[in-house]
Amino acid sequence: MFTPAFLALSLASFVTYFSVQLLTASLPLYAVRLGASDAVLGWMAGVIAIASLVARPWVGQWLDRGGSVPALMLGILAFALSAAGYWLAASVVILLVFRSLTGLGVALFTTAGQTLTVNLTPQERRGEALSLYAVWHPVALIVGPPVGVAIAGAMGYPALFAVCIAIGLLGLSLTWPLRTLRSDSTGRRPLLFNRTVWMPGIWMAFLMVPYGANIGLLAVHAARRGLANPGMAFTAMAVGLLAILLSVGRRSDRAARTAIVVPGMLIAAFGMWATAALHGWGLLVGGALSGIGLGLAQPALLALGVDLVPPEDRGSAMATLGMFLEIGIWLGAVGGGLIARSFGTGMMFGLAGVAPAAGAILAVAFTRRSQP
Repeated sequence: MFTPAFLALSLASFVTYFSVQLLTASLPLYAVRLGASDAVLGWMAGVIAIASLVARPWVGQWLDRGGSVPALMLGILAFALSAAGYWLAASVVILLVFRSLTGLGVALFTTAGQTLTVNLTPQERRGEALSLYAVWHPVALIVGPPVGVAIAGAMGYPALFAVCIAIGLLGLSLTWPLRTLRSDSTGRRPLLFNRTVWMPGIWMAFLMVPYGANIGLLAVHAARRGLANPGMAFTAMAVGLLAILLSVGRRSDRAARTAIVVPGMLIAAFGMWATAALHGWGLLVGGALSGIGLGLAQPALLALGVDLVPPEDRGSAMATLGMFLEIGIWLGAVGGGLIARSFGTGMMFGLAGVAPAAGAILAVAFTRRSQP
């Protein structure tokens, strides 16, 4: 499984994710300086979700035609260009415009990376491979947000955006060893929406509501609740995510996928409720639980979706699951922003926990109904 291509993909992914995560906690604070309200902060994550949602079906078709590596590279370039746009933005409106470019990068980069991971590994190690590939996201999340806040505080936001651009271009250069990879194509028209994976997709949407709430408003919530560096809440989330990804990947290949998905959703729910209730350093508990829940459930859901389709439909399957993922993020970010504006961020995080809890109940009910 640990082929040179997989290792090159992993290294490029870590560097790229790090360039993106530098802005996770600092960009909402920058937007507040430009006059953004809680609702607008939710839209900053929501715009990414909408742009990615719209782009993913066509990205999936491109991948099933053999375009995984070009899509990966174009996604990294979109991240770098969006950071340049943030540098030039003088208003919240312009900031939101360039967030849509980030959303295009998400659709290209994540869908291509996951599809390449599946194509590079045997079926019996699919869950493990997706978990190990996903490890690079929390590794970047551990250091990225607090480092981004520190850079912005010490040298200003223009310096932070310049660093993001430089690191993003480094990630692009690291994809060079992947240029010789070729994906098989059947010659038929690829699917735009893969209906086979609709049920795991619905579960994915429920799971990602807390993530959207975190990306949109956790930094501001943590600052208001007395956490000196709001980026530390994301670091706690990443530590929980990393720990679980390193420990349970093979287990999802040996047990039923839903046996991993359901506990993950429930833990994600408790993470939201802890974030709603606690203050100061206690917010790290909520962040860690959110990461553990996400790390358990998301790779298992992706592996479940790929299990259901033939190899030539993997791109469309990943893209369709990604569409549901973006719907969940959009609901958590935009809906969360609207709720926070009226009732406060504490109430919003409490309500966000209801979504994965409901998803767990739905998954259990569907699994029992499907059993003979």
